[in-house]
Formats: sequence, C-alpha cells, structure tokens
Amino acid sequence: MEATYLPGTVRERIQDLMKEHKVTQTDLASKIGCTDSTLSRFLTEKTDKLSDENIIRIARCFQVSTDFLLGVTNVPDRKNYEISELGLSVQAARNLYTGKVNTEVVNRLLENRRFAELTYMIGQYFDDTLAAGFAAQNKMISYTSALLRSEAGTDASTQAFRAASRLKVPVYQTDLTTIQTQFMSAVKEIKKEIGSDLSAAQQLSEEATKEMFSELTKGQDMSHPSISPQQLADAITGSVSGMDGVDNDALYQLNQALVNMMNATLQPPQEKDHADQ
Repeated sequence: MEATYLPGTVRERIQDLMKEHKVTQTDLASKIGCTDSTLSRFLTEKTDKLSDENIIRIARCFQVSTDFLLGVTNVPDRKNYEISELGLSVQAARNLYTGKVNTEVVNRLLENRRFAELTYMIGQYFDDTLAAGFAAQNKMISYTSALLRSEAGTDASTQAFRAASRLKVPVYQTDLTTIQTQFMSAVKEIKKEIGSDLSAAQQLSEEATKEMFSELTKGQDMSHPSISPQQLADAITGSVSGMDGVDNDALYQLNQALVNMMNATLQPPQEKDHADQ
C-alpha cells in the first residue's frame, strides 16, 4: 500500500524527509551538489529560490517524485524512472513502450510476492549455480559406481552399483521444476486476484441462445418446433454481421461451413453410408 503524507510546502516536505531518513542539512547539501548556506537559506525561508535542478536532485536522493516535493500529490512514490535506474535494456523498454508485451501482465507479475524470488531462481538457472552442484554430485556418483562395478561379481556389489547409478539426476531438472512450480503459483494467485468473468459470459451466451431460439421458432407450435440448418447458420452469422471489421466473404464461408456440418450431423446413418459409397 502506498504511504501518504499530510499536505505540506516544499520546505516542509524536505524537512520531513530529512528527519525520516536521518539526513542532516549538511549531508543533503553535499549529496545534491549545493552549498550548505544555499540550502539553509531556503529551508529557513530567507529566500524562495531553490533551482529546479536541486529539486530534482533532492527527489532522487530521497527516492520520491518531484510532484510530491512540490505538494502536487501526497503520495511520495515516484512515477517516472530512467531506463538505467530500472536496469532495463533499451530493447526491453522499447517492447514495453510499443506495446509488444502486455504491460498489465508485466505489472501484475512484478507486484506478485513470489515473482522476485522467481527471478533469482531463473538467474541461478541461467548461470548454472545449482546445476554445477548437481553436475559435481553426478560426477562423484559416476566415480563411485565405477568402483562398485569393478568389484562386481557378487549380488551385493551389483545391487549397490545399480542403487548408486539411480542417484544421478539431470543437472537442470530441479531448476526447471522449481521455476515452473513457482511461476504457476504466481500466475494462479494473480488470476485469483483478478477474478473470473466466466459465469457472466456463460450467462450472456445462454441469454443470447434463448433469444435466438425464440426468434427462429416464432409462430411455431412449440411442442414440435422446427429449425433448418440454414436458418440456424444465418442466425449465428447474422449476430456478428453488422460489427466493424467483419470480413463478409469469410462470414459467408463460415455460414456455408456451418450448414454443411449440421447437414452431415443430422443426416441419417443409412444415408451417410450410401453417400460414402
């Protein structure tokens, strides 16, 4: 949850942040590259002048937004970061900016409590941290197995050789299994937070189907309603025919495919056999 502060002036905000972070006036002046006297004169209201550059440097020093320092918002969290500060490559930033990746999904993953640990697991997988240990273990097992095999000749030595061989594991399997488990757990948690619109979609589909059936059987004896494949196909394709971007040629082909499929499904078995011959 984002921290919030009471409304305040630039001076009050800077003084509050200095107190919270236990930074002295002299230390802050040094960090932002101005003289102690310049900062002191501003904080004691002897001057209203503090350059925009110093405001930006103070914001960076305390990891807050300039809007927070200026009193535009009471939430200190920064909204804008340099690519280098985030550790992103230019291509990664470009992918986010141009919408090549789903930013909502990226945000939810980064906010998930499991995801930080998952990135470390993937990092260990990439640099072979755990795999190196398993590779060394497998090497020792192979050496032990070779010794046991050289002593083969008794049932006990043969069983020991086989047991030792079974201890060897694929060097990357543990990494991949753990990563997969952690990732799927994160995705499931995010899905649970978002919730599901499936029941609503099913309800809408059910209502649309009932309305379509009512239109197709209007005026008929409802104890023996009759709907032809062509009527049903027309009703289905007609429900989307007026939408923007619909390809009418493709819609016509879909209509004919539906008619053919329903005719084939409704055709009596004997007629199907005859048609196949």
